[in-house]
Amino acid sequence: MALNPQVVGKRYKTDPQEILQHETIYYALAYNEDNDAYYDNRRPGGIICPPMYAVNYTAGPTAQIIGDESTGLNFMMVVHYSQEFTWLKAVRPGDRLTTEGKITHVEVRKKGGVLGWETETFNQKGEKVTISKWEFFDRSAGSETAVEAKRESPKPGKILYTQEMKVRNGQTWIYAEPSGDHNPIHIDPKFATDVGLPGIILQGLCTMAFGHKTLVDNFCGPERNPERLKRYRVQLARPVLPGQKLTYQGFEIGKEEGGTKYGLIAKNEEGNDLLRDAWCIVV
Repeated sequence: MALNPQVVGKRYKTDPQEILQHETIYYALAYNEDNDAYYDNRRPGGIICPPMYAVNYTAGPTAQIIGDESTGLNFMMVVHYSQEFTWLKAVRPGDRLTTEGKITHVEVRKKGGVLGWETETFNQKGEKVTISKWEFFDRSAGSETAVEAKRESPKPGKILYTQEMKVRNGQTWIYAEPSGDHNPIHIDPKFATDVGLPGIILQGLCTMAFGHKTLVDNFCGPERNPERLKRYRVQLARPVLPGQKLTYQGFEIGKEEGGTKYGLIAKNEEGNDLLRDAWCIVV
C-alpha cells in the first residue's frame, strides 16, 4: 500500500481544548515525573503543564490524519518515527488551546514510507504556544527501488550525566490514558504480535518523555526549571518493551538559538540505541 504524495499541503484544525489540571498531573505521573513544577500549586504562578503534554493537546490533527483515507496510511502497520517540539510559552491548567496542522512531506524508503506533518497551537489569547513536527513510519509503504539519504546522529562528546528510567510492566496502559495514545500496539498483546512486533511496545512519546525528564533534571539548573528547555527532537530507533531498564546520557553539542544544544543517548539493557539524532536546546 502506498502513501499518497498529493496530500502534502493538506490542512487540519481542531476545536478549542481546555487544559485540565488533573489530566496534566496524571500525564506527569504516567512517565514517572517528580518535578514540583507540575504538582505544587504553592509555587509562584502555580503549576504549569508538563511540556511533553503537548503530545495530547497538539494531537488533534494527528487523529484527523490517521482517519483520513486520502493519505493512504495503513494504520495497522504504523509506528511513530520522529517527533520534535518547540515550546514558545508555558501552558497552564485552564488554558484553552486550538491546534492547526498541515501535512509537510511524504517519503518512500526501502522498508516503509514516512508521512510528516507540522502543527501550531494557540492559546485563548491568540498567542502561539507550541510548534510540533510529527513523522509516522508505515511499514507497508516501502519500495525496493527507493533511494535513501544517509542520516547521522550528533557525535557524542563528553558524557555529562547518566540516568536510568525503569519501564513499569503496566506503563503502556498508564501512559495511554493522559497522552491519548491508545494505538493497539501499546495495549493489545495479540494485535501487537499479529502485526509483527514482539509484544506490546512502549509509546515512543513515553520514551521521549523519559528523556525530557532527564534533560530537565540535569541541564535546567538546580531548580529543574522546565521552561528553560525550548526545543526537543528525537528519532525513534527501536521498540521499548515493558519491564526494561533504559539508560539516558547527555552531552553538549554547542551554542545554538541563543542557548546550548545538548545531545541525548538512550539505550536498553542490551546496549542497543533507542533514539537517533536526539537533541534539545536549553536557554
